[in-house]
Amino acid sequence: MAGKTLTWIAGAGVVAALVTGGYYVGYGAAQRESSDTQVRSLGVFSQQTERVLAATVTNLQAENRLVVYQYTGDVRVAAEKSDLGGLLKTSQELTVPATVSYFVDMSRLRPEHVSFDKETQTVHVKLPPLMIGDPAFQPERARAANGGLLTLNADVVQDLNRVNYRSARRAFVRQAQQRQFVDLARDQARKNVEAYFEIPLRVVGSPNIKVTSSF
Repeated sequence: MAGKTLTWIAGAGVVAALVTGGYYVGYGAAQRESSDTQVRSLGVFSQQTERVLAATVTNLQAENRLVVYQYTGDVRVAAEKSDLGGLLKTSQELTVPATVSYFVDMSRLRPEHVSFDKETQTVHVKLPPLMIGDPAFQPERARAANGGLLTLNADVVQDLNRVNYRSARRAFVRQAQQRQFVDLARDQARKNVEAYFEIPLRVVGSPNIKVTSSF
């Protein structure tokens, strides 16, 4: 694998800032609606907590694709073509950088995927599966090495280029599916979603509630 770099979507401080901004777009109305109906039970505003959780689920659903991580690297592929019974051969080796995003389809999150244990003061979120988007190639930075007499024909070169990009797409997706990158993306997804739930709970006075998540 040539020249790969890893790009974090959000660190702890950035996550808090982004999540806070995104949350209050839809949460303000829910908070005002429930402010005069708080019912204290076992030291926790149970009604308020349930409403906060419901509002958070709704806001996350509106996020649709929650991008949690990106992987950038190079992929190298090669294609060959022959004519006249193999007498004329040509080839192209292509090296092209690309970026792929890892995301969670939050539109698939349902209220039943979020549970609250009052005794342990723990919220658990069951996340939808982690997904990998289509690679975004950077053709302006691609390097192509053509060889053979047929490369004098522009149409032949274009055919080889199309074949190589199809191969590059498959190869880059396999590259991005390596365990270390998937684990990093899943870990970041859990952190992002847990922060998304923790911030509004703190705002409404439930700072001791712990949020956990899993796939």
